[in-house]
Amino acid sequence: MTRILIQEDADHPDGGFARVLVEGMAGQIISAVTIAREGFGADSLGPRGWQVAAARLAPDSAFDQGAHLVLILGPDVVEHLEAGPIRLGLPEIDLTQVVMWPDIAPLPAAKRAGFATARRAARAERPAPPLRGPDPLPAPDTDATVVISRPPPVMPPSTMPPPDPAAPASPSRRRAPIYALVMMLVAAASLGGWIYQDEMMGLWAQPEQVVPPVADPLDTATPAQIAAMNLAPAQILAVAERRQARAQHQDALLLLELAAAQNHPPAISALARLYDPASFTQGGALSVPNPAKAAQYWRAAERAGDPAAAPARAALRDRLSAAAQAGDSSAALALQDNWP
Repeated sequence: MTRILIQEDADHPDGGFARVLVEGMAGQIISAVTIAREGFGADSLGPRGWQVAAARLAPDSAFDQGAHLVLILGPDVVEHLEAGPIRLGLPEIDLTQVVMWPDIAPLPAAKRAGFATARRAARAERPAPPLRGPDPLPAPDTDATVVISRPPPVMPPSTMPPPDPAAPASPSRRRAPIYALVMMLVAAASLGGWIYQDEMMGLWAQPEQVVPPVADPLDTATPAQIAAMNLAPAQILAVAERRQARAQHQDALLLLELAAAQNHPPAISALARLYDPASFTQGGALSVPNPAKAAQYWRAAERAGDPAAAPARAALRDRLSAAAQAGDSSAALALQDNWP
């Protein structure tokens, strides 16, 4: 499998240039490249930035280095890209791969007249806004009403005579301590029974200890880290499906691209379903369906050997034919490109 490696061009220490090495492709004539990203409405890089329509970009230079082909991409391309996965295509040799774009600093504004770079430099030099302190406490309410409470009433002294200590106690008063002692013993016995019952119920109701499952480290790795692991495409597809189930749609899309770049039929079909209007899901990684891209992926999946791709591709062709007959020029172009 031909590999594409991208790094910052060391011959331009001021930044703004990328060096693309295509292994084993010395002698090939390359006059244009395509760069795309997933999950955006404007997903193709053109001469003036990101756009909806597909575009081709001319490298600054192309030359051989031993058995490899080297392309130099200049500031007009680099200034629009951030570190992360992209889909790089070389149409003249029918080669497209999902590769990792490194963190390449743009060329300083003083060294080129690029409006976008100068605007970024202006934003970087803009002073930060002053820090805002906490809001002041509200002023005390000087008109607040003071409520004076009325003192409790004073009860007059009792007029009943005090009890005579020498007078004999009545029978009911002599039995009162005995009754109190009996009631205390009954209460203690009941309390002991309740405590014993609670302890026994606690022993009987001991829950079983559940050992939590061991987390898969792939579920916490970023797409860039997974791309650097050189995993099998079926394993990448499994991780993508788990991310999709957890509504991590952007991660799932990038991982599907990685698996599909290795010509894995189920991954290519999964990408086709994302773009196909017949299976498009609102609120996912894409804002709108894209029948033209769905046609490209269904065609690739059928060529890769997925038996489920043929009926889905035929249904999409019927949809595009109806749209083309109604005057949709993009549908007519998709039919021409994918059903020659």
